[in-house]
Amino acid sequence: MKTSQQLERDGVVLLKGCMPDEALKDVRPQYDHLDQSLTRTEISKDQPLIVFWRHVIGSQKRIGHFSEFPALWNLITEYIVPKLRAVFPERTQRLQLLETIIFNKPAEISNTLNWHQDVAYFPLKPNNQLAVWIPFEMVTAERGAMVYALGSHKFGIRGSTDLHTRKVFDGEDREVIPDDPRTIGLDVQCMEMSPNDMLVHDGYTWHYSGPNVIKGYTRRGLSVRFITEEAKFDPRPGQGAAFTKQIAISPGDVVQGAPFPLL
Repeated sequence: MKTSQQLERDGVVLLKGCMPDEALKDVRPQYDHLDQSLTRTEISKDQPLIVFWRHVIGSQKRIGHFSEFPALWNLITEYIVPKLRAVFPERTQRLQLLETIIFNKPAEISNTLNWHQDVAYFPLKPNNQLAVWIPFEMVTAERGAMVYALGSHKFGIRGSTDLHTRKVFDGEDREVIPDDPRTIGLDVQCMEMSPNDMLVHDGYTWHYSGPNVIKGYTRRGLSVRFITEEAKFDPRPGQGAAFTKQIAISPGDVVQGAPFPLL
């Protein structure tokens, strides 16, 4: 089966060994430097953001910029985008940067990020997204590897909930993802990975990650989300807190501008 067909069938594809060693060579030290010094929390409207997010309940997200993290911009533009276009040409004719996050699950104190789908948190119409996930080191089930419900993207949009507690947001009236997708007949797969691998998933695909329980081991991962066709601002409760602070447009307006560049 072609890789593009697998994405359509399962909603997620694990591309093994597609990232050369040099792709992350400069990313890790630049991340470590910023992680130690970054204190910014304000959202700017004139450039894309990089969200630094520790998976520890109570931790505050910090905001980085590509001007201070050039190796990450190079990784996205010189490695990730070309790989997506080579493997999924029919899905990547238009790639607009939506969100960049680096997740950090510290050993023994990190928490589960519960079942969710990306599109439920973004006020877009249409809401067609493609996401990439790359680990900075080996990731196993015990270190909080990504887990996917295969084929779940075919169930449409679901309700948005608090990722830590699964509490439904006020005003949310859509059906939420079940506690265990296997109860409705979906297969669940844990994606253990090396830093040379890349996960690609549809924005509608359900996924979660458990805590990092291995003492002395880090678990850092890069998530980059793209809008794959022109989208308009379509606000509703519980969606896109950082995203809505980046824009200054009215409902129905096209999402565009410096924070969301076309690549």
